Amino acid sequence: MVLRCLILFVGWASFSAHGANLDALAGHKDWRALLHMPAGSEQSEIETPAFFLAENGAGNPAAELRATLNAFTAQPELMCRYPARAAWLAQQQQLSNFDPQQCTALQEWLAGQAADQVSVIFADGFLDNPASFYGHMLIRVGDRNADDAQKLLATSFNFGARVPDDENPVVYITKGIFGGYTAAYSTSHFYRYDINYAEAELRDLWSYELATDAAQSRLLIWHLWELLETDYTYFFTSRNCAYHMARALELVTDGELVERGDPFVLPADIIQRLTQATINGQPAVKSRSLHPSRLHRFQQKWQQLSASEIILARAWLARPQPATLTSASAEQQRRVIAVLADFYAYRLSQEHDNDALKHQLEQERTTLLRSRMLLPMGSNPDWLEHESSAPESGQDPSMLRLGWHHSSTGQRHENALAVAFRPAYYDVLQPQQGRLANATLTMGELGIHVLEQELQLEQLWLLRLHTLNYSASGMPGDGGASWGLDVGWQRDHLRQSTDVLSPQLRGSYGQAYQLNPRQWFDVAIRAELRDPSAELGAMVVSPQLTWLADWRGSRSQCQTRYEYDLSERLEKPWFIGCEIAFHVADDQDIRVSLAHQQASIVALKWSWYW
Repeated sequence: MVLRCLILFVGWASFSAHGANLDALAGHKDWRALLHMPAGSEQSEIETPAFFLAENGAGNPAAELRATLNAFTAQPELMCRYPARAAWLAQQQQLSNFDPQQCTALQEWLAGQAADQVSVIFADGFLDNPASFYGHMLIRVGDRNADDAQKLLATSFNFGARVPDDENPVVYITKGIFGGYTAAYSTSHFYRYDINYAEAELRDLWSYELATDAAQSRLLIWHLWELLETDYTYFFTSRNCAYHMARALELVTDGELVERGDPFVLPADIIQRLTQATINGQPAVKSRSLHPSRLHRFQQKWQQLSASEIILARAWLARPQPATLTSASAEQQRRVIAVLADFYAYRLSQEHDNDALKHQLEQERTTLLRSRMLLPMGSNPDWLEHESSAPESGQDPSMLRLGWHHSSTGQRHENALAVAFRPAYYDVLQPQQGRLANATLTMGELGIHVLEQELQLEQLWLLRLHTLNYSASGMPGDGGASWGLDVGWQRDHLRQSTDVLSPQLRGSYGQAYQLNPRQWFDVAIRAELRDPSAELGAMVVSPQLTWLADWRGSRSQCQTRYEYDLSERLEKPWFIGCEIAFHVADDQDIRVSLAHQQASIVALKWSWYW
């Protein structure tokens, strides 16, 4: 009787200990990461019910853990559907029969790759598409012994919205902001993404190799493979590629890369956080490398040509015949031909619809390469590699600004304390490291004035996008149109005697030019839609001139325009304004601005970025 009671007690104690152990495992950071259940939340962010094996698995990690173990025991083939779960449970000594080599679909997908290394890829922002201004993230499956050619064949993961091919850009942005699309992971060979981003869209690709060991790399890769059958609601500025890939990466990082309540999550922010994160107590990023676009490679070499070589290159384009180059030395010809070869490479990558021009460019390139073959034997030119600023080197995205604002119209003078807040991202007067050059991308910028002990909403910009997409070389296809888009509300101190808060939609389109390495100007047409008033109509169109300059430790911008009020109510159409930002610290600047039209405004502001 005593022996029987002892056996029952030992069995009960063993069962209780096993249950307690499973409860502890269910709360483990890695298990919650496998379910995409953020810290502080009891609900998974995965919206596909079929991903979970327990009926309430999306909201109960312990139930999902028990259902997973039971399913793996009853149906061992399910381990191949959830290889990351199986591998992790095997590490926790909860499984002993998991063999990934028996998973046919997984092994066919890997196609013989060792899959023992992971790299995060960041594609720079794309100036021709507002939706791609942020940049983009990919994850590449790696082989520690792969060469450059093998890396192009590596399998990679992408995340994006399911968007119809003929979707209107305005509809795309609207649906993207308000969650009108579903999104999912996809996978393909890396060379396809390389062709799309680096070759066709001329975007630089940055590769960040993670400091994961072979087991961690496989765990992450297998988990991403599990996610290929999951769906998500896509939000352009928050639940995007950066957010969901960060959630997957948290399976191997020591801490979280993103918070659940973040209103804006952008690829460059995740890259910055990744470079500051740790894996096993060590820096999460083992190494970083740049894969420059065709245009980048051309621009780097173009800037190293002498004045006479630039003249020779332009002469070739005017008259693409071998005799055009023969006046120069063999060394100069080799240098010019090398640069022009890159020129034709990026030009041909852009011509998809104009078959006649594409044929012409191909003929000119063939003639150029024949000219190179006729030159005497000699070494290839040596080109200096200028280090580009990495995405993580940019200023932090959030901004708080305090300042003094003075406006005067005739005998009326007002002074106000100005407070502004912006959760993301950057404007054209900030330091240019890690950013699209000479561009503005801000969202949700709020401005408040404290005037005679009263709070007054001064401005609320939902979105501001601007770029001076100038040509660095002046060659065809290098650079494009400058453009801008502003959507929001603002008080009009400059043009109206009553500064009413008015909704505004503003757009600009023009052409930017580089005066020298530190100065640019832009000629554009600006159009504005707004609430009409007694002093201003609903639509204003303006020719606009912008001048932008870098100084030592500062940036400045001046604008002037002549505004045509289509209702002919505006009395003073000329506008002129200037602002200079002094970069007093890595996370601070001081700004002084002047603007004049019907009224005059002077402002002094201090900005803090974090």
